[in-house]
Amino acid sequence: MLTQRQTLELTTRRLPVRAAPGLPQDFEAWFHEYRGSVYRYVRFRVATREVAEDVTSEVFMKALRSIHRYDPDIASPKTWLLRIARNAVTDHLRALRRRGSLHVSLDRVPDLVADAPSQEERMVRQERIQKLLNGTRTLRKADQEILSLRYGGGLDNGEIVEQLGISHNAVAVRLHRALRRLKRAVDGPDNDTTSDYDG
Repeated sequence: MLTQRQTLELTTRRLPVRAAPGLPQDFEAWFHEYRGSVYRYVRFRVATREVAEDVTSEVFMKALRSIHRYDPDIASPKTWLLRIARNAVTDHLRALRRRGSLHVSLDRVPDLVADAPSQEERMVRQERIQKLLNGTRTLRKADQEILSLRYGGGLDNGEIVEQLGISHNAVAVRLHRALRRLKRAVDGPDNDTTSDYDG
């Protein structure tokens, strides 16, 4: 597994020379400040840690190549990077769909359970994660996207407004409904006490 510094170095080494004669002043700071948010957003959407690392590296490569198009009056660096990440994840998932390999099994997500101190705690956590993964996979793409932005990318509602181009109220409503549908998917319809009406 590459360290974050190695990923940045690899990212900048793999770029064409014409893309950036030197690292832009803000880019390294952006990498250090936002790599966690980008990685978590990507990891929330893809099957393995290795794939998430590869896609995250690709996000920063794409960002570096197109940094001349970044406009601080339109988006914050975090929002801009997560927009690139959304496109990279979409491209990755589209490629997987073409190959027919979207299935995720629990043994492929060890990074989500590695911090639990005991075997018993790891097993309990694995079961919970498996339920969440299975539940998330049953949600509509729009629900997966908004939950990924909020809980994977760590965006607040205002930043999600920038990403999706919808109102604050629409973000709050969509998040609420997506969480309710995820709870229903995880707990099963028999344990759902909320109305099926979405308005």
